[in-house]
Amino acid sequence: FSPGSLVLVRNSRVKKELNRKTKPQYTGPMVVLRRTTGGSYLLAKLDGSVSKLRFAAFRLLPYHPR
Repeated sequence: FSPGSLVLVRNSRVKKELNRKTKPQYTGPMVVLRRTTGGSYLLAKLDGSVSKLRFAAFRLLPYHPR
């Protein structure tokens, strides 16, 4: 993913919950800020707040606005 692109983040906790069918599987959209040297991504919300977490590429899905 390139910086500035919009992505959705897979919520890995949903698989372990009992009511997982009613929970959203993805959060976002979020903006890619940069890719770190380890291959994970630094993301920010649309309001500009930067996430403290780093996200692996397999958890990200490209977001296409309607």
